[in-house]
Amino acid sequence: MIHKSLFQQQKLPEDLSIPQFVFRHLGRSKSEVPVLHPSPYRSRAQDKPLTLLDVRDGAYAIASSLLSSDYPGGPWKKGEVVLILAENQHDYLMVCLGIMLAGGIPALLNPQFTGEELVTMMKKVKMRAVFATKSTYEAAEDALKSYEKDAEKVQLYVFEEDHARSLQKLLKDPKMGSTFDDSQIPCKPMKDIGVYCFSSGTSGLPKVVALSHYNVVANVIQTVATLGGRMNKPRFDDADWYNQPLLPPQDGHEEFHISILPQFHCYGLLMAIAALHTATPCVVFARFDVERFFETVQKYHITFMFVVPPMLMAIATSPLADKYDLSSIKSFASGAASLSDELCNLVYDKKKIPVTNGYGMTEMSPLIALQTPQDLQRNRHDVGRLVPNTEARVVDIESGEDVEPGKSGELLLRGPQMMLGYIANDKANCEVFTPNAHDPHRFLKSGDVGSIDEDVHERIKDIIKYNGYQVSASELEDIVRSSQMVQEVAVVGKLQKDNISKNELPWAFVTPNQKSSDESEEQRTEALLKSVNDRVPPYKKLRGVTWIDQLPKNSSGKILKRELIDK
Repeated sequence: MIHKSLFQQQKLPEDLSIPQFVFRHLGRSKSEVPVLHPSPYRSRAQDKPLTLLDVRDGAYAIASSLLSSDYPGGPWKKGEVVLILAENQHDYLMVCLGIMLAGGIPALLNPQFTGEELVTMMKKVKMRAVFATKSTYEAAEDALKSYEKDAEKVQLYVFEEDHARSLQKLLKDPKMGSTFDDSQIPCKPMKDIGVYCFSSGTSGLPKVVALSHYNVVANVIQTVATLGGRMNKPRFDDADWYNQPLLPPQDGHEEFHISILPQFHCYGLLMAIAALHTATPCVVFARFDVERFFETVQKYHITFMFVVPPMLMAIATSPLADKYDLSSIKSFASGAASLSDELCNLVYDKKKIPVTNGYGMTEMSPLIALQTPQDLQRNRHDVGRLVPNTEARVVDIESGEDVEPGKSGELLLRGPQMMLGYIANDKANCEVFTPNAHDPHRFLKSGDVGSIDEDVHERIKDIIKYNGYQVSASELEDIVRSSQMVQEVAVVGKLQKDNISKNELPWAFVTPNQKSSDESEEQRTEALLKSVNDRVPPYKKLRGVTWIDQLPKNSSGKILKRELIDK
């Protein structure tokens, strides 16, 4: 049975690239209103808020530079890849758009990636340039040395103004961007890749997810339509994309957001593009600090914010909140990790701010379902309604047959936001699409268990959600297995003791190698944690080890991780 979105179908544009969509009709109102405000941390001395016109002019200058004939490595070609290795910057999206305008593909990497991971990702995408920050520059430079023979052809730029390789030099060059023609690089939005994002998929090292221009533009429109009054009215609506009742109410009130979701994740990227499409001003945070958050809410009269559960916990419980006026906040929307009823109730009881839930995955650009504020009156326990033009099936995990409405099973999904596929990974594409990767009517296997109109209550995907980050259990297991102390291992996500945040801690259950039995359990634990955690970024670190005589398994030898999670 195919479940369709309850929202009215939208006629989505098939002829607009992401930059064309963002910069369309800039002659209309709000093009000179600041929309991207720099971080309150002020790590860059020359930061200033950017208007839509500023973003366009900067993107044009970046595109012109990439297309220039004297670019290292020879003439630029359509489809070149540019790596962005940076924490949130208020001009991060401007760089992405500039790369796209040049016919390139921005590849968005987590700035916490280690040198080894960086080299692996570089080899996967074969990039032509790298945009880094001062904090990631050294890691990028070191990784380039291990990249390949022609690494010297890879241009390295830095966001900060006071660096020798600053991209600001491009923006200040009057020759760059002044005569740029955004039609000189033809684009086929439904086929051409707009951006590379990285997902852990179902297992192993991060996979390269190819999202087309059409995927992203479609998901922006789907998102804005579903968010309703939580964003400003879209700047334009060329083909009745928006069902009129869903548009923000005309009450004269303007939205002002904090943008704190990592823009290297497609969730953060999507919301940044949506902010430009609706001219919704936002203050871009590089990281979450609860007191800076309170200060910013009071200063800018912030109305709304996309969050992850650990942020909600800090906001609800911080004693600093009483010093600030938070009355401008109308609601929060949570995503990227499980949201408990207890945490929603705590935020509302303490701050009188409702929290809506949502559901998405990188392979779906990422938004799949979203609660509206009205949904909270109906059923707080779900993750919302399918966004417009999205379809889902629920199938039995063993047989693959559709289950009855209300019954749990694996969620299969499709819609205009469904990815083109994983890059250079035929095996993963065969596993994730059904009936096959080439069927025009294919569905994407989510790896999540749920039922329509009920919670997505359990994951069968081998992914741990820690503080909103995706941590591959199998990747950690491979590292743990390399220790001589270990015979067998299973890594799971253990809920924190308070259980209210639904935050999962990467935890290893290990059967010891008998050769290491002379050491105490405490010594083994300390040594194993150090050997693993020295090799991974902070968010992937193991938070504990439990030594066990035998891992629980079924008759076929599959480890029963659910039993370990419940221990």
